[in-house]
Parts: sequence; structure tokens; C-alpha cells
Amino acid sequence: MLSALGACSAPVADPVLKDPAQWPLAKLKRLPDDGEPPEGADRVLARIKVGSHKLTAWIHPSGQCGLAGSSKNMEADWSMSSDMTRSSRDLMREEGFSGPLEPATTVSTESTFILVCTPTRMLITVKGQTSKPSVEGNASAQIYGGGLNAVVGPPEVRKESLPGATVTSGG
Repeated sequence: MLSALGACSAPVADPVLKDPAQWPLAKLKRLPDDGEPPEGADRVLARIKVGSHKLTAWIHPSGQCGLAGSSKNMEADWSMSSDMTRSSRDLMREEGFSGPLEPATTVSTESTFILVCTPTRMLITVKGQTSKPSVEGNASAQIYGGGLNAVVGPPEVRKESLPGATVTSGG
């Protein structure tokens, strides 16, 4: 993960960070319902499949972004989320992605899934799975380092973060 530490650790003063309704992610079209949304989710933005994993990327107007999943080899469904309004001044970009360094929060689970949330994009890494990747909705993906990197966001952000994406919505 690339990061650039700010000179001070005070909370981020950027009004866009403090008002999730202004986030580019909040302006994305929600996916049609596919059953019950994940716990805590208000808007499902993308669905990602790779190997035995089925993932759902979502946001909530309170400033939460999250990732929920199910896998054939895991005993239970899981979910993780992060509150972007509590982002620090630390600027980061996950390894394997392009684009600007941004204020972000990071959460991971099972040492297989990493979710980095910024107001403009969600960066998702799935380690150790590369077979039959597909995306639906506001996402693009590519195989990277023995796993899958996916970005959720507007089309220009997806192209910026993964300019070589080979897995895109609808094809």
C-alpha cells in the first residue's frame, strides 16, 4: 500500500469527506435488487465473482462502504465495512492500482479480502483466486499478483484505477 502521511493528524476538513451525499460513489446507479441486500447496505453498487467467491460492494448514506460475500469453501457468509467520514489525513492507494493518493480507510478479513474506501472509489483485492472472474454494475477488474483487483466507481475512475482492466461489466 502506498501512503503519504500528512504533517498533522487532525481530522480531515474536506467537506466532501464529511458529506457522503456529495461522494461520487453516492451518485452511482444502484444495481437492481437481487434478494436481500447485505446488512448495513443501502445501495448495492456492484457484484464481483471470482473462483468460489461471490462479492457485493455497497454503500450507505451515513458514510459506510462495505463488501459482503459468500464462498463455497467458507462456512458462513461474511461482511465488512468502513466509515469513510472517519478517514484520517493519511493518503493512500492500494498496491496494484493506479490513480491518485486519496484519504482512505482500509479493512480486511480472512487475510483474503482487502477493501479500501475513498469518496471516489472502492478498491477491492481478492487474494489467491483468479478463475472465472466477472463483474456486474459499476465495477472493473483484472488479475494481479495471483489474485483479483477490482475497482467500483464511475467509469472514468475505473479506467484511472485499472487502466488495463480485462474484466468489465457486460463482457
